[in-house]
Amino acid sequence: ALVLCYFLETNSKQCNLVDKNVIEIGAGTGLVSIVASLLGAFVTATDLPELLGNLQHNVLQNTKQKCKHQPCVKELSWGIDLEKNFPRSSCHFDYIMAADVVYHHPFLDELLLTFDHLCKDDTIILWAMKFRLENENRFVDRFQMLFDLEMISNFPSLNIALYKAVRKGRPSK
Repeated sequence: ALVLCYFLETNSKQCNLVDKNVIEIGAGTGLVSIVASLLGAFVTATDLPELLGNLQHNVLQNTKQKCKHQPCVKELSWGIDLEKNFPRSSCHFDYIMAADVVYHHPFLDELLLTFDHLCKDDTIILWAMKFRLENENRFVDRFQMLFDLEMISNFPSLNIALYKAVRKGRPSK
């Protein structure tokens, strides 16, 4: 999360979040959502239902009366009720942000499904990932079947990479 936040802050001209719709998946403590909010974005911070209380508290404590747009905290269980909770027809995100969401857990298929559901042709995914096991590499390979992936920053000593991704076959502008 710190790597992604550092990128957002130091690249705020190229990655201007002012008035952009941003969703953070697997927000955890909400750090990325807080920084994106402070940089002017409309933010939806998401995580599992049992984590929402802490997430809501952190987001509110760190953004109240400091942001152009007050962030929203919402439940998102990867792969579950996506169309019901985030209908493709009305939900549009300029950015999907994810920090350290790929690790040894049984929900990688659902995570990929969630990325696919939330991403439109003009959505940019910013994803910070810590490599721990072979699982991460396999997920990246599967991710690249749906998305064009570009490493925009690398921290080999930390085993962390920051990626930018867009849907494959995206119309050129």
